[in-house]
Amino acid sequence: MIRQRKTSGTPGDRGDHPARLEELRQAAGWDRSASLVVLAIVRAEARLSAELGEAVRQAGLSGPQFNVLIEVAAAPGGRLTLREIRGRLVKSPPNITALVDRLERDGLLRRERSQDDRRVVIAALTERGWEALATAAPALFTAERRVLRDLTPATRRQLLQQLQQVAPSTRWKS
Repeated sequence: MIRQRKTSGTPGDRGDHPARLEELRQAAGWDRSASLVVLAIVRAEARLSAELGEAVRQAGLSGPQFNVLIEVAAAPGGRLTLREIRGRLVKSPPNITALVDRLERDGLLRRERSQDDRRVVIAALTERGWEALATAAPALFTAERRVLRDLTPATRRQLLQQLQQVAPSTRWKS
């Protein structure tokens, strides 16, 4: 239980902050190493998102738009249902339909109806979509290499294996 301390000094000040924080951490079962790892992952994700986002923005795409295009391109037959797209995205936007609407309006995707079930909408890359990927992918892959340049191939494989333990839904294997 965390003890309430007497207020002293400025309004809102309850005394010795470092000691109080340590008391809170102990009461909450703080694991310093876990917090440091999580913080490092969050900071790495922020750096990667910024660097990779900038790379695809230079090609006129947002990160989610690039993600949709690359996933559709990688799918068997180059076609995915909207549900499949949502399941494959790194970060699922709140409105996948609006994202696909924008890609279709920009001529990068086209919608088709499933021959098996007319209720199912399938997205397919257009030639213009392939051209956008051909512009954005090299910039993205260059940014990936730049961010990871100080890691050896063995270290990258090891990091991938460790991160797959944290996020086992990672589809790409080493």
